[in-house]
Amino acid sequence: MKQILLLILFCTGIISCKAQTIIVPLGSEQDYEFTSDYYKKDVNNELEKFTGTWKYTNGSTEVIFKLKKEEQYQTTNNYYIDLLVGEYRYIENDIEEVNTLADFDSSTISGFQHNLSGGVFTYNLPTYCDDNSTSSEIKITLSIEDPNDQYTSGKVILRHINDDGIEKLETCIYDYTNDGDDPNARISIPDGNYVFVKQS
Repeated sequence: MKQILLLILFCTGIISCKAQTIIVPLGSEQDYEFTSDYYKKDVNNELEKFTGTWKYTNGSTEVIFKLKKEEQYQTTNNYYIDLLVGEYRYIENDIEEVNTLADFDSSTISGFQHNLSGGVFTYNLPTYCDDNSTSSEIKITLSIEDPNDQYTSGKVILRHINDDGIEKLETCIYDYTNDGDDPNARISIPDGNYVFVKQS
């Protein structure tokens, strides 16, 4: 009986050792061959400050981002990652061009299926983005999808700032569409720099 108990304990120990997850800090510059044992985790909670509802307004133009942190999303490569995901609304000349906010809490949409998704730590911005930050300051890069055209996409780079107690996102949005069939295809929101104010 004692031998059976020892055998069970030994097998349990082997299985639990085999099932351990290797945590890699999100934003780590190290190269890893990611397998299902890997989890790119936001260990310092850098994504948290970007969550919430954010609003940009300029005359008859309005953009709203709703962002949340999604933990342990399983990628198509079977490793896990923490992401910043969300949806958005874009109004131009008082006409609603895009509104995906209803998908924000959908139980059928997760990870990269959201119209805003990512979590790449960015330290230096492209030259066409206004950059008021230091190179050591973490900015987050997201992909933005346009539901009006499945072949268009862009990038959103977010910088969190606290302006006298008011949380803001300095944001650079730019088209990243590569559609050979239509050289005029692009995301609905124009390229540019935007300052969003936190609503909630």
